[in-house]
Amino acid sequence: MTYAARPAIPTELDLEAFSHLVYAMRHRVSSPRPGNHASRSPGPFGRFQGLSLLAGDNDARRIDLKASITDPFEEIRIRRFAQPSNGTVWILVDLSGSMGFEGTVSRHAVAVALAAGLAEAVRRAGDKVGIVAACGDAAPVFELQPTRRASAPLEVATSLAAVQPSGAGLEGLAKCAASLPASPSLVFVVSDFAAPLGEIGTLLDALALHDVRPLVVADPDAEMPNRRFGLVHLDDLEGAGRGLIFLRPLLLATWRRERTARRQALFRLFVQTGCQPLQVTGQIDLRSLSEDLLSGTVAA
Repeated sequence: MTYAARPAIPTELDLEAFSHLVYAMRHRVSSPRPGNHASRSPGPFGRFQGLSLLAGDNDARRIDLKASITDPFEEIRIRRFAQPSNGTVWILVDLSGSMGFEGTVSRHAVAVALAAGLAEAVRRAGDKVGIVAACGDAAPVFELQPTRRASAPLEVATSLAAVQPSGAGLEGLAKCAASLPASPSLVFVVSDFAAPLGEIGTLLDALALHDVRPLVVADPDAEMPNRRFGLVHLDDLEGAGRGLIFLRPLLLATWRRERTARRQALFRLFVQTGCQPLQVTGQIDLRSLSEDLLSGTVAA
């Protein structure tokens, strides 16, 4: 296993490619600022919510003439609407030791590109974006409070690229998740999810109030050794040490079964907690990512 040097910082042109990503929030947002998401906020246009009396809502621009003329009590009726509004999107980035793995691609580089690219997509959609990154069980190494600043995506890319992935597990990220505002938000979790399933469950439980979309950063080189027979050095992805094993067909078959079982258990956990996982294998395929964001489903 090899670990990458500091990844290249995505350019403005790289981030621009993410600007057309479309996403939707499963919950209704509450904001006076017009946007693209279904909301509970009253406004002059949007989703029709019924009729009310002019005396209770004195906006004469929305008088319903037909309803007013036919009202048996001769009351003037106006239309009520819930206008589409802006929301807040959080991006949680796992920078534990396993995210420093470099196989087909650098996991660190993919995580940086995803976080900064999603920040650009959110900003272009008119929503606020907030970001928290943590290494293992340590305190956050980067925090960005919800903002619409045009410079935010490049700031995210620069800051995350400068962090060396380290530590083990998702305890630090789970603590960050527990401190997010209580109002429901869309939350992307960028990670390889190599931590124990118990820790992943704790993280998802901390995000129970939110619409969670795990972005699973996968790499075929991390799934199976690149040799099929003979002595091989293997490293624990979370830094627990290095070992020497003798690869043989029976061991490889067992390895393959256990990796498949673990992957299936991970996706079952996502389903049980109501999450909509998206898998990014190798290089980022923006077309596939966009389709998964719209459908909310991905094959395990």
